[in-house]
Amino acid sequence: MILPFGHYRGHDLKAIPDDYLFWLCSRGKSTYYRSLHSLDVTWRVPFEVWEAARKEADRRGFTKTGERWHLK
Repeated sequence: MILPFGHYRGHDLKAIPDDYLFWLCSRGKSTYYRSLHSLDVTWRVPFEVWEAARKEADRRGFTKTGERWHLK
């Protein structure tokens, strides 16, 4: 899947670093502004991106225990 937003916009999920992948898997729990001039701070990672990120994390050999990611 090609990311439609963020620092890695236009990059495939297979090419992004683990820490950004884990952020996507958490659905973006940290505050994120939709645009530079937006006041909307309730935006979260879209479900389709979240699902693809979880599959990519599993493909890389990671599993989630509580709030942490570990290699299997």
